[in-house]
Amino acid sequence: MIIDRIKQMGDDLALLEGHDRLQYLVDKAKEVEPLPDAVKTEDNRIHGCASKLWIIGGADHANRMSFRVDADAFITKGTAKLVTDIVNGSHRSEVANLTVDSFTALGIKELLTAQRQNGLGELINRIIKIANA
Repeated sequence: MIIDRIKQMGDDLALLEGHDRLQYLVDKAKEVEPLPDAVKTEDNRIHGCASKLWIIGGADHANRMSFRVDADAFITKGTAKLVTDIVNGSHRSEVANLTVDSFTALGIKELLTAQRQNGLGELINRIIKIANA
């Protein structure tokens, strides 16, 4: 279940000290395969974030969700990768029933500026919206 994965990742991240947690997000960002410029459109952009963040995604024939992200800042890109890694492969109905509060146990909100926290909420809402489409 997604909630269990969020809690487990939050527990794992809690073992890292402040700077190491940010470094983890930067390292996650380095795993991101860049999106083609053709999909970096306003429709795919997450607004309200300090940096530019894009997401694309949908469900496969078995209703399993798959998302890809890209951003122009490492912390944003790493945070988005962390969130999408948690939900990728999950059934559409499970993703559709999430809320922004479902991700509280991840424990990364405290690491982010207010604008990045806003962007994280917008990212989660977009993931839920795509699952509900």
